[in-house]
Amino acid sequence: MAHLFPITSGPNDPQPSPLSAEQWNYALRQFQFLYPTPGTIPPPTPTMTPLPPPNIASPVLDPALCAPQPESTESRLDSIERELDLLKTQKRPNPPLDDDAPSKKRRKKKSTNSAVYILKSATGLREDQLSVRKELMKMVKTEGRRFNNRLCDSDSSSDDGDDESGSSLSHASLSYKFSATVLDANNIKIFDRIANLIWSEQHDPKSTTYSLNHPAVSFSRDDLLAFAKTNFRTWKNKWRGETDEDVGKKQAKAAQRDRQELRRKELKANRIKAVPEYKRKYKRDPMCIMETDWMSDEISAPDTDDEDTKAEHRRRLIKAARLGPAQQEGAVWEVVRPGFQSTEMMQVKNDLDKIPQDQRDAKKSKSKNRARARIPRVSLSKTHDHIPYGTALYPFMVSPDWYAENIAGNEEFEKDIRMNVADPPGFGDA
Repeated sequence: MAHLFPITSGPNDPQPSPLSAEQWNYALRQFQFLYPTPGTIPPPTPTMTPLPPPNIASPVLDPALCAPQPESTESRLDSIERELDLLKTQKRPNPPLDDDAPSKKRRKKKSTNSAVYILKSATGLREDQLSVRKELMKMVKTEGRRFNNRLCDSDSSSDDGDDESGSSLSHASLSYKFSATVLDANNIKIFDRIANLIWSEQHDPKSTTYSLNHPAVSFSRDDLLAFAKTNFRTWKNKWRGETDEDVGKKQAKAAQRDRQELRRKELKANRIKAVPEYKRKYKRDPMCIMETDWMSDEISAPDTDDEDTKAEHRRRLIKAARLGPAQQEGAVWEVVRPGFQSTEMMQVKNDLDKIPQDQRDAKKSKSKNRARARIPRVSLSKTHDHIPYGTALYPFMVSPDWYAENIAGNEEFEKDIRMNVADPPGFGDA
């Protein structure tokens, strides 16, 4: 009711406007309700009648009593944007007042490993870098071998023959711990000693001990450490095969598979070289049989632990190869052909293999130099039963007898083996 009855009045106060009858009645009822006469019952609360809208031009109008005007969409969006800007400002750390004050912003942790590898990986290196890399790896391996005299005999023959056996005594007090990892303190000490020795001798081209062929090629001490660790892992794997029988058998089988895969790739490469001459001679393209998985296996001994069986197999190979007494200690490989292949496919392979053999014989007769002896390969009429999955076969490649015995009637095999509908030109006439 302050707007109806001012609390103070003075000469400087504005003169109130006269009240209407409705305003006087409302004020009287409010006064009687708040200050009732003792002994009388306050009259019931009258029903509130809505007041007429205030006169906007009236000087006593209080803006707080006015009904709020609805905000427009643009004003609401502006207020939301201002609130977001305020929240972002509160989250942003305040900059320090002086340069010496510590910053609250979390800094990225710098790596403590400052290793810089230059020649560790052979990928992307130039020819001179590859040459220096090979020389350094040989030096690192030679020094590492001196810590492991037990491995010298098997490794030195494959790498180099200039290993100074007398200097191996200088490392007699220190040897690799193959039961541990490359993080073992003893092994780390050997890595550091090898890297420091070669680094001190070879990092400065002006040094009297420098012996690399390309002085302009740079390398790091960390490259030498990486080479030493690689040698350690190789020797540790060999040590595990020597000390654990099960591991040794697995390694032997894995090595045999690797050799078989390498021989297949070599055989495929030789046959591809003979393709132009084969096409000229037989008027057809034999590239359809060049799948590596379809190549024959070449084994030196059967996969068994029975020494008597291995000895008997060796005698049969020597007899089939017709080796003399001076040749019987050399390597002989048995050719084991895929069991699925037909007679026609076998003949195509024989014709391809005969072409480079004839070329070697012709070159041998013209050359006065002694030709390099090749490992004899003989066949004992054995086949392997590997089912040819993957690449689709042509009908002329598959032996009908083998298919009837191993595939026909087996829904799983019939579904897995992919077969082309027709043979390529020039094949399948037989």
